[in-house]
Amino acid sequence: MRRLILRRLVSAVPTLLAVVILSFVLMKLAPGGPFDGERALDPATQAALARAYGLDLPLHEQIWRYLSRLAVGDFGPSLVYRDFSVTDLVRQGLPVSLTLGALALAVALVLGIGAGLLAASRAGRPLDHALMLAMTLLTALPSFVTGPLLALVFALWAGWLPVSGWGDGDAAHLVLPVIALALPVAGAIAKLARAGLATTLAQDHVRTARARGLAPITVLVRHALRPALVPVASYLGPAAAGLLTGAVVIETVFALPGLGSYFVQGALNRDYPLVLGVVTLYAGLILLFNLLADLIYGWLDPRIRG
Repeated sequence: MRRLILRRLVSAVPTLLAVVILSFVLMKLAPGGPFDGERALDPATQAALARAYGLDLPLHEQIWRYLSRLAVGDFGPSLVYRDFSVTDLVRQGLPVSLTLGALALAVALVLGIGAGLLAASRAGRPLDHALMLAMTLLTALPSFVTGPLLALVFALWAGWLPVSGWGDGDAAHLVLPVIALALPVAGAIAKLARAGLATTLAQDHVRTARARGLAPITVLVRHALRPALVPVASYLGPAAAGLLTGAVVIETVFALPGLGSYFVQGALNRDYPLVLGVVTLYAGLILLFNLLADLIYGWLDPRIRG
């Protein structure tokens, strides 16, 4: 297990470095600038601002300057939110995004594994086909479609839940965005859990446990569940990445003050440090979640620990 962690950490550093440099270059190549607006600034003012923020330096010097700051945990100043640094904005938005993503992942795991186990226990029956059809539809519908639909039905028509906003973290404001973010992931997890359990239930050690007269629930929990969840564990890394990227849309749809809303505003305003800060943080979190997924995979399947 230690060798697995070391290998992942060694590969994570150059991966994160490549993401930062590539994002930096792409931001510079994009048309427009942070000081462009409806009312154009005079050249002297633009030159002064560029000099103050180091935007007049050669590209390689700007990259080195940014990486040097990043090494000490400094994401740099925001070019649009003048009273805040990027670190301040990240500190404000990260708890919202992590709360939303963690709750969505928990809902997706409970719903997906539950539906997958139920379908596998009724393999070939109408309930199995109905559940898998429903899970396929959930996987096909992106969160930017399910989010507005949920808001329309449960907030505007029924009036049961708030339409948008954070509400100081009130649970009612989290229900719709969490469900909208979790449903596509839950559909994929259900299909993986169903396939893994169907394969495991056909193996010799499970048939032996049944022949010994063990209760079906005992066979399922003790002998079939752990190996059946291996495909689900392998999907947790991409699932976490999908929740992070999907949160950008969901936070915008439901007006949540998370990193996604800052990312969108930063991209529209060409706020280079803010966009790079969010991209860097997202990339680091995705690498961390992939590492955790590998650890869970190694616990479920000891053959890959070497």
